[in-house]
Amino acid sequence: MSEPASLYARFTLSHEQYQAFMSSAPARPAGFDDWQPWFDRQQMSGGNRVPPEILADLDAASVAEVVKAWREDAWTGTPPVEYDEIRRTLRIAMLQASENYHEMLRLLTPLRGAARFNDPDADDFVVILDFLWGEEEINACLRFGDGASRFEESCAPEHLDEARAYLQEAWDYLQNRAG
Repeated sequence: MSEPASLYARFTLSHEQYQAFMSSAPARPAGFDDWQPWFDRQQMSGGNRVPPEILADLDAASVAEVVKAWREDAWTGTPPVEYDEIRRTLRIAMLQASENYHEMLRLLTPLRGAARFNDPDADDFVVILDFLWGEEEINACLRFGDGASRFEESCAPEHLDEARAYLQEAWDYLQNRAG
C-alpha cells in the first residue's frame, strides 16, 4: 500500500456514554495484546514486528483532545465528528488516515477505548480501507462487543457498505466546503 487508507468508525453510545468516552483518557496501546497478530497478517516493508516504542502512551488528556487534533489536521480530511443523540450513534470518518501500519495502530488505539463505554450488544466496528483510490484492500477491521475490541480477519459486507457510504458523504461534504 502506498496511498493513504481511509478510516470509518461507528459506536452505539447513550449521551452519558458518549460524554464519558470523549472525556476519558485515551486507551493505551500496550493495553491490547493483539497488535502483533494483526501486523503478522499485513504485507509491510521493513518487517512485521510491532516496535515497542510505538506502544508508548498517547500524549493527550482525553479522547476529545485526540479527535480535535485529527479534525484540525487538514491532511486527514476529517469532517465534523457526528454524534446523533436520537440514534445514539457516534460516527467518525477520516479520508486520509495513513498508509503506515504503525500510524494506524496509533489511530486505532483511542478508538478501541470506546469498548469500555458502548452498548455491549451493539454491532459496532472500525474499519480502515482503501476508499479514495478505488481498490478493495481492507487494512484493519475491528469489532466491538462485551466491553472489548478484536481484530477480524474479514469485514462484514454490510459494515463495508456503511463505511463506504459514510466516507462518500464525508468526501462530498469536504468537496462542497472547498467550493
